Amino acid sequence: MATYTAQRKRSSRKARKRINVHQNQWAKGYISTIDNSRRPTDSFSDLLNMEIVQDNIPRPRAPLVRYGTQPDLPVIGRGTFRYDGSRYVVWMLNDNGTGKIYKQIDGGAFTLIGGTYDITAWAGFVQAKSNLYVYNGVDNLTYVDLTDDGITTYTALTTPTISSVTKTGMAGTTYTHYYRVSANNEVGESIASAQSSVTSGKVRDDWIDGTDFTNVTWGAVSGATSYTVYYSNNGTDYYELYTVAGAVTFQDRGTLAINPFKQAPESNSTEGAVFKWMYVDSKNSQIYGITEDNELFYSAPGTVGSADFSPLGGGGFITIDEGGDTSVNHVDGFRDGKGNPVLTVSARGAAGKGKLFHVTFASITVGDQSLEYADVYQANGSSATYAPRATIKAGDALFYPTGQDFKSTGTSQNILNILTTNTISQVIEPDINDISIKSLDKAVGLEFKDRLYFALPVGSTENNQIWYMDLSRKNLWVLRWPIAAKDMWLYEDNQGGIHHCVLVNNVVLEFTRSGAKTHQDDGTAWRSRAAFASLKWDEDGITLGSVRRQYFKLLFPKGTVDANATGLTRTGATTSVGSDSFTVTTTPTGYNEWTYNQYEYNQDPGEVNTYGKSVSILELKPKGLLNQIDWEVTANTAGSDYYLSAVNTKGFSLDDLTLKTR
Repeated sequence: MATYTAQRKRSSRKARKRINVHQNQWAKGYISTIDNSRRPTDSFSDLLNMEIVQDNIPRPRAPLVRYGTQPDLPVIGRGTFRYDGSRYVVWMLNDNGTGKIYKQIDGGAFTLIGGTYDITAWAGFVQAKSNLYVYNGVDNLTYVDLTDDGITTYTALTTPTISSVTKTGMAGTTYTHYYRVSANNEVGESIASAQSSVTSGKVRDDWIDGTDFTNVTWGAVSGATSYTVYYSNNGTDYYELYTVAGAVTFQDRGTLAINPFKQAPESNSTEGAVFKWMYVDSKNSQIYGITEDNELFYSAPGTVGSADFSPLGGGGFITIDEGGDTSVNHVDGFRDGKGNPVLTVSARGAAGKGKLFHVTFASITVGDQSLEYADVYQANGSSATYAPRATIKAGDALFYPTGQDFKSTGTSQNILNILTTNTISQVIEPDINDISIKSLDKAVGLEFKDRLYFALPVGSTENNQIWYMDLSRKNLWVLRWPIAAKDMWLYEDNQGGIHHCVLVNNVVLEFTRSGAKTHQDDGTAWRSRAAFASLKWDEDGITLGSVRRQYFKLLFPKGTVDANATGLTRTGATTSVGSDSFTVTTTPTGYNEWTYNQYEYNQDPGEVNTYGKSVSILELKPKGLLNQIDWEVTANTAGSDYYLSAVNTKGFSLDDLTLKTR
């Protein structure tokens, strides 16, 4: 019998495991918070000028093309309005050092409306019925009457002067009754007058109706539509007592309750308040505005479409977080935790903090007098927007940057439903650290097709990048589009077309694939890149492997598309390991119908069609033993386009051959 000797394995280090990694859906989008060696295979390390489409695959974003007639003056504000069945874009342009209002319809010519405004601040516009209100945080409130394009400004009222305060009954001098009077017009209230007083032997609550009373008289103020009387029992704290229309005298009979929610004004808003943000309630066209000194103005509810902030009809203002450490910067109609409609006011704090407040309006009846007042209470959570123009209301939530992260309002079930603010940017924390907090107030945002777009100042004093979060794809993020969008908006033209527009270097551009050459903005090509780092072979990312093939499947490729890979060697060095490129190839048809023998050179050869590839496979053959591999797909030329359908990485790993970096 023959004797056989068992052969030992050549080396246990040669034990292999198959590598066959499929990447064909990237549901997590862009992630920067997780280190590359721990990166999920369904995420990207870079999505430069890319978007996620279909079932979570990338494609170069839509190009930018010019939309309509371009402004020939610097843009310093923008808005939209609808009047007489047509939709317009309204502009504030810097006309030789003066801000002037222009309007434009469907990208047509700019039509001058007029006005005189500051050029150092960005102007905003809100529409209430046929009035278009203008605010910029510098100039007093004005509005454009859309019926004739006339601009209404307001003249400040002078402070009233009390001529006398007399008493009837109430013998004695034990108690002093103090009065102040303010004058009102359509938009505000003057500074309250100097105090005037009278003494009596009774406190006001003990006056006998019809027997005990005071008469307060003051001089008429030109332009005033009403006057408000304030009362104090100590000469320091004056509270609203009554608003008188068409008279310059008031009899205080002691039967009216003071309004403890409204004190005598120490500033004059009759020239129109200086609003830095405005909001119009779509239900009844009530108007709200906020000022630099944390005052929230609200128009009278009965004066639909008119900014009547005077107290005669129930308008006025309330100070929010008075003397606090926050600055009110945004107001919008929203909801509380129970879903009840309320005003939501944002007050910016420091270091990414701040406060959200809810404002409701109620009335109380004291005797035969009904008092309207604003009730303010703080919402749960301690974060607020740093960027009013980048605060987006989408679905049932508000979304905004806080300087520390991006937040979304949600609802938590507790004993009561309460509104909470939740972070939605955990996966991009390193990128958020690059945002310039000092310039974040310039950021703008909008929601379009379930995407939240934010134009942001990233390491810059001006907006220079657009990021977006996709609500329809589980809040995945796409970063970054290097576009210096000073403004961003949606415009529906009067034929029903929707235009996603941006203002870049004073040029109005729109994102569109319709009839546009791909992979360029306003005629200039840009770079796109979809990248993954770093693909590993085992759970711990320690072993080495031999990658024999790496395939990139492109759908409907055009232009030039490149695939590149780099690998980490056994010693930890990074080296290029392969590349491949697609260049558009076409097949002509119709050529054989035209020959030199049959036709002259100047005759029509008939229609000549070309057909590009619908599928292309780029193949890389990485060399050497690698611990991990990084790959990228890039394009740099105008006319390029593709869908990255799949990446397949094949080879084998060596179980006991590990990374050695010492």
